[in-house]
Amino acid sequence: MKLNSIVIPSFDENLQPNPNLTLIHGWAAESRVWEEWATTKFAKDYTLTLIDLPGFGDSPALPKSENIEADWIQAIVDVLPEKTHLLGWSLGGLLVQQVALQYPNRVQSLICLATTPRFTQNDGWQRSVSPQIIGDFMKAMSIEVGGVLKKFWRLQLQGSDNSRALMKALGEHMSNRKRPGLVALNQGLTLLKDMDNRSQLTQLTMPTLWLLGERDPLIPQEIRENLHELQPKAHIQVIPGGSHIPFFSQPNETAEPILQFLKQA
Repeated sequence: MKLNSIVIPSFDENLQPNPNLTLIHGWAAESRVWEEWATTKFAKDYTLTLIDLPGFGDSPALPKSENIEADWIQAIVDVLPEKTHLLGWSLGGLLVQQVALQYPNRVQSLICLATTPRFTQNDGWQRSVSPQIIGDFMKAMSIEVGGVLKKFWRLQLQGSDNSRALMKALGEHMSNRKRPGLVALNQGLTLLKDMDNRSQLTQLTMPTLWLLGERDPLIPQEIRENLHELQPKAHIQVIPGGSHIPFFSQPNETAEPILQFLKQA
């Protein structure tokens, strides 16, 4: 089954295709959530590909499997441009790290937005989400999916300036979108719970940018200290006032460092 992708072509003055920039969204979202932002900020200089993760947006869900991570990575790679800059947000950030590790010749540069090499806490890794929170989300979804999704959308914007208005706008946007099914939601939560890229970050050879929200309630900006140790050559920046959805709460402040990084890369 092939994942859905939104492709927005872009050409230079000689009518040659501009470089590719591929965006992969987070859990409980879909590509439409940042299509307008990406088009406004990047389409002038980059051909955009926005991929819906399995079971989200217009992409079909993948069958239940013992190898969810491998299945999701392969599904992404199957619709990935042959050579691309790669931007992943939240769960998408975890996944693009693995895509870059497994297919380095296809990734020109890597941008990890409001994400981490490991999403849940364990021994020696405390600046992340409690595994119990992930478990609670799984249990709650078996009772009532809609309420859980609304709670998660609000959570991501907590602490940001004008958060109430942003939460209302995001809720209205997402309420007009196709709700993901329980299989896809649980597969995504399993990936958030289990994926751990920490030991492999030194193997990344392409330019890498970690872009963290100052007020992200899920990924604390203090994680940059860990990132300096795990990937010393990476660029690490903090978005002032940034939430877990910084392109929604701080669209300009999120786009500017990405554009600067892409030009250098």
